[in-house]
Amino acid sequence: MMRPHCRRPASQQGFTLIEVLIAIALMAVVSLLSWQGLEHVSSARDWLGAQSQDQAVVLRTLGQVERDLNRAYSGAPAEGGGDTLLPPGVHVDQSAGAALLDIVRATPEGGLWQRITWRLRPDGLWRYSGAPAARYPLPEPAEGVLLMPDATGLQVRAWVPGRGWRDPLRPETARASGLEVAIERGGRARPERYTRIVVLP
Repeated sequence: MMRPHCRRPASQQGFTLIEVLIAIALMAVVSLLSWQGLEHVSSARDWLGAQSQDQAVVLRTLGQVERDLNRAYSGAPAEGGGDTLLPPGVHVDQSAGAALLDIVRATPEGGLWQRITWRLRPDGLWRYSGAPAARYPLPEPAEGVLLMPDATGLQVRAWVPGRGWRDPLRPETARASGLEVAIERGGRARPERYTRIVVLP
């Protein structure tokens, strides 16, 4: 007697439930990692943008100080004013709470003179400008702009060849050939100091 022929079941098609669950779990892990990576990239981009803007403020402020000093009056001093390191068009006051840099400079257009005052205030470093004029007395600087918020210090030193850095307020017979302007920011927690050295004519 012949036994009936039994057909083997065809090979299974598709995925089992376990395989599907494993795939879903892996996709969830990959999605989570991708999301965290994008979040870190976004945070880094925002941080870099803020740092770039901050550095632009510093460079713009120091550049403006240098331009003002490059145009400062450097001719003959007024009577009785020949015992200072600084050019006649530059005045410095570094007393506590009143740090300022006062400059008489030629206007960019030429032919006129203008008073510029850099003043340290509780909210930062301000630049004031007076109206241009052709003769003394020049108008007092009235219009002010806050150029560097959170600035806490403004110092000026004078370079005398053969003597080194000197206090610009000390009486001297020699004339300084350069000035160092230093701006401090950040206070004690995160102190920052930015300097610009300007060669005097």
